[in-house]
Amino acid sequence: MVITGWAGYMPQAILDAFQAETGVTVEYRIYEEQPAAIEQMRAGADYDLVVMGSFFVPQLIKDGLLAPIDYRQIPKFRYVSANFRDLSYDPGGKHSIVYQWGVGGLVVRPDLLERPVTRWADLWDPSLDGKIAMWVTEDDLFAIALKSIGQPLGTTDPAVLDQAAERIRELLPRIVALDPTMPNAATLLADGTYPIVYGWAFDALEAQSLNPAVEFVLPEEGAILWIDTFVVPASSTRKSLAWQFIDFVLRPEMSALITNEIFVATANEFASQFIDPALRDHPWVFPSGTDLMNAEYLEELPPDILSYRHQLWQELESITTR
Repeated sequence: MVITGWAGYMPQAILDAFQAETGVTVEYRIYEEQPAAIEQMRAGADYDLVVMGSFFVPQLIKDGLLAPIDYRQIPKFRYVSANFRDLSYDPGGKHSIVYQWGVGGLVVRPDLLERPVTRWADLWDPSLDGKIAMWVTEDDLFAIALKSIGQPLGTTDPAVLDQAAERIRELLPRIVALDPTMPNAATLLADGTYPIVYGWAFDALEAQSLNPAVEFVLPEEGAILWIDTFVVPASSTRKSLAWQFIDFVLRPEMSALITNEIFVATANEFASQFIDPALRDHPWVFPSGTDLMNAEYLEELPPDILSYRHQLWQELESITTR
């Protein structure tokens, strides 16, 4: 079977364990960005399971690209927390199951900065030119820009998107674009190459393991929540294997193995007993309600607004990063 997802996002130990138990060979293909994976799905790519951000799920459902989940073949779905069922992007959970979740923030080296970085808006400080690195994507840049001006991520006001685009236009020449196939920026933070990286808890923990000076900042304007799901393409001819793999991953010990390996939160509430206590109790991996107070996750935009935002992004793509 063929699974596609982010680099470094599916522990080899999971793939090996599944193959050892079932005799099924799993090929894990890395994508550089999710829109590219979606286009490959539209073109009939031979995928059986796709790791897909929740933001994209509604449109995939509307376009008929996803198979309905066969819960009869996924009995271990019962282990998924009620907080991660029947979510707004997929009412009833008919086409997706939460894989992992977390928050986006700023991974920083405070010891290399002249003053503390506490807000998204701080990224526009001219003194930080060339000191910020990130994976450059439309979704992330617009989310950061909107947060920096106190606007909701789900805004449908073209004027607000214009304002966000101008903020991005100012920021792009000041940042360094990271290789999209790079699983994390830990070494670049640890050795001080870049003292600020837009990233996630797993980046911060990996970097901190190399250099204790690394910190993870959830900006005052609010963190960016993300949810990655398992979806099965309607075109898959091996759907039963996809259900079998999802059920395998939802075993509490397997969900815990993933968290322990890649430092990302699981939605499996029965996995906690198997998670390393240092991760289970870590506020970066499992943030408190207070930390999430102003957090938002990307929501589906109306087609016309999404098209308008994409047009703005295409105009911005010609701007060269450092």
